[in-house]
Amino acid sequence: MTQQEERRNEAPQPSAAAQAADGRRRLEDFTEARDEIWDRLQDANRVWLERMQQEAALTAELASKLTASRSLTDTATALQDWTSKRFELTTEDTRRLFADAQQIVSAGARFWSSSARVSSPETTARFAS
Repeated sequence: MTQQEERRNEAPQPSAAAQAADGRRRLEDFTEARDEIWDRLQDANRVWLERMQQEAALTAELASKLTASRSLTDTATALQDWTSKRFELTTEDTRRLFADAQQIVSAGARFWSSSARVSSPETTARFAS
């Protein structure tokens, strides 16, 4: 018999209650992570929907200004204002996208780091061999 097999045989086996508690804890961790990720996705979806509505309003405003313009200067001013607002919104979109992604990745990382914890002697022996 090898030393690894001897260690496995010597390791105390966790009780059924301990295994159930460990399973329950892992299920709760998974549920919390899933709920947090779902909440983040719903928040991001709501914000992006509002953002699309802003985009539509901005485009409609540009169309009305271009239709009402009477000179090349009016047209250039309307386009310059629209371009400036678009750059601002694009900058906000980029920040929001990275923040949303960071929150989702953080929630997933917390789940995986908590599920990677080795708690039972059986699991410890399995990883040691």
